[in-house]
Amino acid sequence: MLICKMNLSACITLVLIGTAIGKSGLNPGIQSKITQKALEYAKQIAVTVAEKKIKGFQPPDLSGTIDLLGWIDYRITGMYIKSFGLPSSNIGFISNSRVKFSMDNVYIDIGGQWHVTFGLINDGGTFELNIKDLSAAFIVKVSQDGPRPALSYNDCDASLNNFDLQLHGGGSWFYDMFLSQMKNKIKEIAPQKLCSEFGNTIGKLETFIQRLNISRQLDKYVELDYSLVGEPEVTSNSIVLPIKGELYDVQDHVESPFTAQSFKLPNTTDHMLALGLSEYFVNSGGFAYFSAGALHFNITDDMIPKDIPIRLNTSILKPLMPKVAAQYPNMLMKIVMSASKQPVVRLVPGKLTADAFTAAEVFAILPNKSLAELFVLGVTASVLGQIFISDMKVSGTVFLNRVDLAEEESKVGPIPTTAMEMMLNLGLQKMVIPKINALLKKGFTIPTMGKVSLKNPVLKTEQGLLVITTDIKYRN
Repeated sequence: MLICKMNLSACITLVLIGTAIGKSGLNPGIQSKITQKALEYAKQIAVTVAEKKIKGFQPPDLSGTIDLLGWIDYRITGMYIKSFGLPSSNIGFISNSRVKFSMDNVYIDIGGQWHVTFGLINDGGTFELNIKDLSAAFIVKVSQDGPRPALSYNDCDASLNNFDLQLHGGGSWFYDMFLSQMKNKIKEIAPQKLCSEFGNTIGKLETFIQRLNISRQLDKYVELDYSLVGEPEVTSNSIVLPIKGELYDVQDHVESPFTAQSFKLPNTTDHMLALGLSEYFVNSGGFAYFSAGALHFNITDDMIPKDIPIRLNTSILKPLMPKVAAQYPNMLMKIVMSASKQPVVRLVPGKLTADAFTAAEVFAILPNKSLAELFVLGVTASVLGQIFISDMKVSGTVFLNRVDLAEEESKVGPIPTTAMEMMLNLGLQKMVIPKINALLKKGFTIPTMGKVSLKNPVLKTEQGLLVITTDIKYRN
């Protein structure tokens, strides 16, 4: 019984790495594929742990009544495991979204005390139960229950094919005459008890799953909806879980203007897990941060490295806008950058492109520290980038592709946008892009999930899709 619990718990842990909880009929923003290799790894862990723990497991006392020349009340107490082995077991995906676990030739030796009451007679002694061939096959159906995955007890077939029972002490010589009836009773009860315990285990796991959260707040701005949006798709070597995969503004759950497109994960049997993050998922994040007002920042002169000759001072405007330089002589400036609409990311094989749309409000800082608005520029910046996994960190690089400026508002006359594009391009190349790349080079550590961590993950950019393939490591 403990074997079932431990195998299922390990399998469910792997399933929950890529699953949780949605609206039916929508294309997913994320898909998670758990392969046969993952199930085999889960089985190995579970069997190893079970073999260690079962040897120290004390079975509960049993009691009941049996008809042997009259009704005999019996109690079995003080049971302990003398030896245990599971030489053969298998786990795999089967049709109709099911997972099957089977074990054969299980052997287990149990010792303990027996007590009987027969009329006025009270008797007892010790016993040895040597199970030499216990076999069982358990089937679990994986489905969708509203926004959450569901497990249901589908089938169980167990048999006790070969075992020996010996009684010692008391009047065991008398009860030995009825061992065949006692063995038949054990042969009938043991498989029923095994299947009953298996059903109870599935029930407990299902209760646990139904209590899972359907979203997680990632930071003060956004949260991730990781609902199931359809039935799990089971093949002979994998199960694919369709996950909504949309990021929302924490304060206001507004649907993003993007539409999730259908996609297929690449066929992989070499890894335990494949995770697909679509353009929809990435762009919903940009929209969520934009809606939350997080995409804004200020640029001041003290942020510019000393080796860059262009300073945020009105004196730099003298060749381009001499009237401004004269009206606000030798004053520091401040630029307030705010996203004018959500950024758009496109994923293509081997790289990504991103377009950011920003309003740049330029101010002169007066001697009394108040601000005098000069003009507002519309800025469209396009970057190329690569993203990859190195040393268990998500890292990347970006390159500035182009910058376009447009005058949106001016309180100081016409704006020479062409010349300012050149200045801005230099500033971005020398200041902003290096800072972004330094941050990306440092990388973001891939988190572990309890005792489960990723092993040798690989990230690839495909058409409209980021694909992570990885094995899994369980730390006991």
